[in-house]
Amino acid sequence: MIDENRPILSLLIPTRNRANYLKYAIQSCLNISSSSIEIIVSDNHSVDESSTICDSFSDKRLKVVRPSVPLPMHENFEFLLRNSRGEWVTFIGDDDAVMPHCYEHLRYLIKKYPQAEAIFSPRAYYFWEGCQETYGDLVVSLSFTTGEKWQDSKKQLKRTLDCEIDYISLPQMYSGGFHRRSLINRVLQSQNDVYFKSVTPDAYSALMACIHTYRYIETGIPMTWVGSSPHKAITEDKKIIKDRDEDFYGMHHIDALTIHKSLGDLKVMTFSLVFFEAYISAFPITSYNEFTLKKVRKLFYDAIIKLKNKVEIYDLKKLGEDLGVEVPKHIYFYYLFHIKKYFSFVLFKIKKIITFKNILRFRSHSHADYGDILSCDKILEKGYKLFLDSKSDQY
Repeated sequence: MIDENRPILSLLIPTRNRANYLKYAIQSCLNISSSSIEIIVSDNHSVDESSTICDSFSDKRLKVVRPSVPLPMHENFEFLLRNSRGEWVTFIGDDDAVMPHCYEHLRYLIKKYPQAEAIFSPRAYYFWEGCQETYGDLVVSLSFTTGEKWQDSKKQLKRTLDCEIDYISLPQMYSGGFHRRSLINRVLQSQNDVYFKSVTPDAYSALMACIHTYRYIETGIPMTWVGSSPHKAITEDKKIIKDRDEDFYGMHHIDALTIHKSLGDLKVMTFSLVFFEAYISAFPITSYNEFTLKKVRKLFYDAIIKLKNKVEIYDLKKLGEDLGVEVPKHIYFYYLFHIKKYFSFVLFKIKKIITFKNILRFRSHSHADYGDILSCDKILEKGYKLFLDSKSDQY
């Protein structure tokens, strides 16, 4: 039962030195008309115009908080979570955005599935100007499909640990995933009142959802944007390049969490490695039985396949040294390893097609037509109307 004195939804935005994108993230939340939401921004000691951007909005649903000292990313997430009150919670990246139908669709889901404690919605991507070198010339990519399905949390957890799917296919408390307050409280109770015990809060929240539930709801309707922006932003004087990774991970104090030492420094990462780092960081809640040489070798071979054309061979060898696994001399060795994964992925996609019927698919390569993340709202309105029409046709 929902507490009437508690907001239905908390939209939490951690930010640091991202004023150019932050204004769109905040505005997207404020575009939701309901008074049953709270929007909390944690300005993590930004030195750009972020503070001015935050203070430029006047809406009683918006609260801006600032930690007493600069925090590593996972601690900023923890700080925000402590300040939230909503029955449902999600984090919004400062270069991401909430979709106009997000709150309406959340209410639809929790009414139809009142037992749900975690929700997964598909990713929709917006690539900001400056990402072309990394991501190509794609600007917008999204799809709307009808249908919802209960997913087996433990089965999906196993598939993720076996490198069959990535953790972004699990219900994170981020990037279109939503967690109920009851689930959050169980995690806190099991971990001495601390939620994030890994430096990768998105992966860790996905792990917690799978550990502390036996099922979750998957919907075919995207509810938030995943914004991709340049990791390196040049300041106005064109002289200083601020690296996002250094900005966050460089703030770890002596007692702060770092990448689990048993996996080396993980300078080269895959989704599977990141999720496994979160998994072993959750010991003893998670099982030591998964922490085997066979498992680590599988993770390394998975990394070779995914990264062989993206990083230098030196980096892969260094990753192998950190993990205690050698790079195979023959390429066929690790391609054979991936045959099972490939067929499992095909089966996974076939099941998706059967369950979720496509009603809108849209891609654009034009920043001239879609110059910012909010310029896509008309497409989203069309997609959600098609979804509502499909529902009315069923009755």
